[in-house]
Amino acid sequence: MKKRTILTIAVAIALLVSATGTVAAQPADGPPNDLPEPVPEFVSDILGAIADFVGGALEALGETVRGLTPSSGAAGLNASGS
Repeated sequence: MKKRTILTIAVAIALLVSATGTVAAQPADGPPNDLPEPVPEFVSDILGAIADFVGGALEALGETVRGLTPSSGAAGLNASGS
């Protein structure tokens, strides 16, 4: 159970950092110039799957996340070895 909790926290942090990385990288002397883009629809589905995983409703989080994420960008990176 402890490994599951740590994995869930790591995935959630990775999602949050990737979604807010642009805003966090700007200087701290004022508000950001541009607002971040809206979060893609599949992100809420992934967060729901993480909650299900923590609650014990899911056994394999990786397979569920792979099924929820769009494959256009990720498949190309994996295929080229990058």
